[in-house]
Amino acid sequence: MDAHAVKRKRYAYLFTSAASFLVLGLVYAWSLFATPLADIYGWDMAAVKVTFTICMASFCVGGLIGVRVLRRLGVRGAILTAAALLVCGFAGTALLAQYGIWALYLCYGVCIGCGTGLGYNVTIATVTLWFPDRTGFASGVMFMGFGLGSITLGTLTRTIIGTAGIPVALGVVAATACVVFVFLSCFLKRAPENIGEILGVSNKKEALAEEELEGDAEFVSDAKAAKAAEEAEADQRRIFRDPAFYGYYLWAIIILGAGLVVIGTSMQGALELNIDATFAATLVGIIPILNGASGLTMGVIYDKKGLQFSMILVATIAFCACTVLACAFFFGLGWLYVIGCLMMVMGYGSVAPQATAFARERYGQKRFPHHLAIVNTDIAGGSLFQQAVMSACGGVSLFVYTTMAVFGAVAFVTSLIFARITKRR
Repeated sequence: MDAHAVKRKRYAYLFTSAASFLVLGLVYAWSLFATPLADIYGWDMAAVKVTFTICMASFCVGGLIGVRVLRRLGVRGAILTAAALLVCGFAGTALLAQYGIWALYLCYGVCIGCGTGLGYNVTIATVTLWFPDRTGFASGVMFMGFGLGSITLGTLTRTIIGTAGIPVALGVVAATACVVFVFLSCFLKRAPENIGEILGVSNKKEALAEEELEGDAEFVSDAKAAKAAEEAEADQRRIFRDPAFYGYYLWAIIILGAGLVVIGTSMQGALELNIDATFAATLVGIIPILNGASGLTMGVIYDKKGLQFSMILVATIAFCACTVLACAFFFGLGWLYVIGCLMMVMGYGSVAPQATAFARERYGQKRFPHHLAIVNTDIAGGSLFQQAVMSACGGVSLFVYTTMAVFGAVAFVTSLIFARITKRR
């Protein structure tokens, strides 16, 4: 297989996977189903909201399980397993919810959460290996699909719920997930082991090194040896014994938690600052679009500037966003609140491509799916952090955003420490 054929295949795989992620992104459209289900079956809304927490925890479990499934069944088997879980989750919710809220927890919370996590991790891990030279870009494109799922398919689902009812809507989503992921399982393939050589990635880097070192053979040889040693060290590095992992994990939890605070309360906060209800609804609609676009943007920045720079940039954006939001509540300025929300969503959407980049760069390619699944458990950590802050602060208020600004400063300092730990010698 020549370089031209590889490039043609990898972009076909990338954009097909990004399209399939629109279905996985429906996990964030939980609010579409929550209210109708509570109204139909007379459930308490507080009990219904527990479903999303179960779903996020199951997402992390699904990613970890996906590593073993991928190893045993291959790419096709793993994606089909994810499809089966998604179909069981959506169809099971439609058929069994009438028997009690336990069906909602089991089908939507566990099955859909596990299926989404498994499909997300396996697809990301498979597709990004086709892009050794543009890992950030590839993960950003797929996350853009994941982020836009709630506003694209979510809008269609809302229409079906309004016209045919929620059981029919869930059945349509189940059928769509089945068709999309069965096709993806037949289409997506593993990258060749020597894809870097085929694309000439190593050769380009070596040529650049030779140019920078003005052809000094001794220095070029040392640079090649150092690069080989660095890759071998990454493959052998133990994730739970690495201080950089804990620095990254703390950074990610803070950014994700702050982002979830804003996403979950954007409408409420806007109304409290006397923003027009129509404009507040528009803001809620803009958030998923910006969320997806920021993942792609930060992925490209990572490819150009590296992981350390992009982490510091995201932490800076998050700290400034939380500070702006605190000032918006302190001075009662609605327009400032809108700016702060959009800034925070940019930071939140940037974490997913950073996770892929961190797992690949820091721990090598040999066990990349395994390490990516571990790193992605930061989603559950961010969710728990968000709930803890909201509970402690008693809802949307100046105190919430002041607290998040303090944690934003901690994330910024953590990113500086991470850059120091991972600095190449």
